[in-house]
Amino acid sequence: MFLYVGLVELKPPKIMVRPLTEVSEPAPVVLPPEEQPKPPPQVVQEEEPQPQEKPIETPQVITVVAAADTPNIAFAVPVQGAVAVTKEARFAAPPPPITQAPRPPVKFDPNNTTGGSYPPPKYPGFAERNRFHGTVTVEILVDAAGSVTSAKLVKSSGYPILDEAALKVVKESWKFPPGAQRDYLWDCTFQLP
Repeated sequence: MFLYVGLVELKPPKIMVRPLTEVSEPAPVVLPPEEQPKPPPQVVQEEEPQPQEKPIETPQVITVVAAADTPNIAFAVPVQGAVAVTKEARFAAPPPPITQAPRPPVKFDPNNTTGGSYPPPKYPGFAERNRFHGTVTVEILVDAAGSVTSAKLVKSSGYPILDEAALKVVKESWKFPPGAQRDYLWDCTFQLP
């Protein structure tokens, strides 16, 4: 493109010059007023108080601490100020008793269980080639419909690829028979012949 411009010899546009118009009315220049010197600060002398014949007494504040009769309280609570002491104490209701402790997970063996579908996990090819083996412990939560709601790793085999294979088959392929909510522990053993 530069060669084309050089060949054609493009010329820049002409500059138009316009004459300035004359100022018809000059504007006055306003300068800010000069600062006045500040007067020096005046020093005020304080008058000394004249000694009085009697000293002024300041009122004494006494802290009153009242303690309730506390034979049933295991510790005392310090309180500032006046405290009203009543003979009738009102206590909050105790929490409801825990009727059942949560049941621990039950060992689960898919080979000795009737009903449901429990396909075994596929041995990962990488783990098989590298001769990885071990036992994975998985905790399985099952809802009333028989669906797996949660599967989490309790004990690792030492190889994340084996752990993931066990978790994947439980989450994606296992189906339990309907019943009450259940909590199982399953030991999945990966062993090469």
